[in-house]
Amino acid sequence: MIISLLIEQSKHKAVIQSNSILTQLFWQVGTKINDSILENKRADYGKQIVVTLSRQLTEKYGRNFEEKNLRRMLQFAEQF
Repeated sequence: MIISLLIEQSKHKAVIQSNSILTQLFWQVGTKINDSILENKRADYGKQIVVTLSRQLTEKYGRNFEEKNLRRMLQFAEQF
């Protein structure tokens, strides 16, 4: 049915758009943490800052911002 096809295509486009936006967000978060908060340093204090920031963001925005994910965002921003 043509209507079903239109609905499925729109759903697919929405998923692609959402993934693209999330990828950009995660890169921006990693870049901002590295540049503004850690000031491109990896000292011991930086480890604690990431832990503290993660707790705050996770409480407010959910599991996407757990410490391991923030560290992945930092790595992602460094690589690209």
